[in-house]
Amino acid sequence: MKTHTLDPENWNVAYRDYLIRFALQRISDYGTAEDLVQETFLSGWNARERFRGECNERTWLTGILRNKIIDQYRRTGRRPSVLTTDLDVAVDKEGEAFSWIDQQPDQRTTNQPEAVTERHEFLEELESAVTHLPDKMGRAFKMREMQGFSTEEITDELNISKSNLWVLIHRAKQSLSESLGPNWDGIDEFGGRRAA
Repeated sequence: MKTHTLDPENWNVAYRDYLIRFALQRISDYGTAEDLVQETFLSGWNARERFRGECNERTWLTGILRNKIIDQYRRTGRRPSVLTTDLDVAVDKEGEAFSWIDQQPDQRTTNQPEAVTERHEFLEELESAVTHLPDKMGRAFKMREMQGFSTEEITDELNISKSNLWVLIHRAKQSLSESLGPNWDGIDEFGGRRAA
């Protein structure tokens, strides 16, 4: 496995534009996106001693930003509504993949607390089921479907080909379908509970 190092002095020049584009795909307000990127740089700086070098710098910062965006959703109580449903073709102009989780529709359910609970429980079950997949398959599925890493980032990180990645994702989905059974079958393509 490659060991990567951090170069915080270069972050603003090297990653700012990419991270703002990443944030804007998930948060429609440019000012908020900029704020989240700055918070990401600050958090990255504060956590630099804990960086293990298992992924590249951009991937690490993107993960921090992803958490900042999730925190922003929690603060505002909303998620953007995204119409794309096919993860395999959900790619922006720069070729960056959207995460399956990030593509879920607005789950503002102030009048439907049971829906919030069901979704949270499903995501916990999914997270647990992913840990039981073979190592590389589980890592590929989690990085692609749950964390939103690009195909290139995953293939570089796992040292696999694109076609091997798609096979791993397909097999992971089959395995998860079997292990989650009715819970998996009861979730529609947007991650919501299907009507009975």
